[in-house]
Amino acid sequence: MKSTLFILLKSPYEYHDLDIIKTLRGGKAAAILFEDATLFSVCNKRRTDLLDVVDDVFVIADDLEARGFKDKAGEGTQVIDYPHAIDLIMDEYDQTITL
Repeated sequence: MKSTLFILLKSPYEYHDLDIIKTLRGGKAAAILFEDATLFSVCNKRRTDLLDVVDDVFVIADDLEARGFKDKAGEGTQVIDYPHAIDLIMDEYDQTITL
């Protein structure tokens, strides 16, 4: 079964419907939070909602810091840098879907 990496760019206040992730995921699924989507990692309810539909959540450290949330990513999220994100996209998952 294919593994899927979802790339999220919009804040949890702009992007509400995580059901599409449930529909599109195959086997293993993860999400990388870029830009305003990093807010998923600091908002307890939205982070929990996201963790209910994917196995792993990664958040970009620079994007967290740019929004004033350095070292504030919540439990269950892994803070990563851009080179790690490239490794995830290119090597560790079969497909990526940007939402």
